[in-house]
Amino acid sequence: MTAAHDLAMMGYHVTIFEAAPVLGGMMRFGIPAFRLSREILDREIYDIIELGIGVWRNVTIGRDLTLDDLFARDYKAIFLAVGAQKGRKLGVPGEELQGVTQAINFLRDLSLGKPVRLGERVVVVGGGNAALDTARSALRVGAKDVTIIYRRARAEMPAEPKWEIDETEREGVKLVDFITP
Repeated sequence: MTAAHDLAMMGYHVTIFEAAPVLGGMMRFGIPAFRLSREILDREIYDIIELGIGVWRNVTIGRDLTLDDLFARDYKAIFLAVGAQKGRKLGVPGEELQGVTQAINFLRDLSLGKPVRLGERVVVVGGGNAALDTARSALRVGAKDVTIIYRRARAEMPAEPKWEIDETEREGVKLVDFITP
């Protein structure tokens, strides 16, 4: 969105090809609505699109269109902003079992209004913002007992700002440090 905005402001004709049904990328799919208002996000996106930017949703480059297809349609330059919407596996036994999911998939499904199935007890592995957002979101969709496990000391958690960790605990999420699956 930033590239589209900046290019449009420089006078270029811009078209966005978005794989998802809605615009916003990680701002929409990686940050829950309780942290980033969807009203504000949608208004910001609308303001950018109103600069005259074309939008194609549900189009995946490489599957629905190739780069050659775009050049054949007389696009002169292509900027690939593919995002980082894929989690990393831990490489531990059991991570393929039913009930185990990547945080990004969980947060994306919530953002798209898809039903998510959780047990009453949820464990989140990690110490960054995605872990905190996942834990807080799990509480909001009905989990009764949510615990974050982190491999180092609480002070070493990469979540920023640090008060987010306190807020997460105030909401009822337990934090257990020095635990590695």
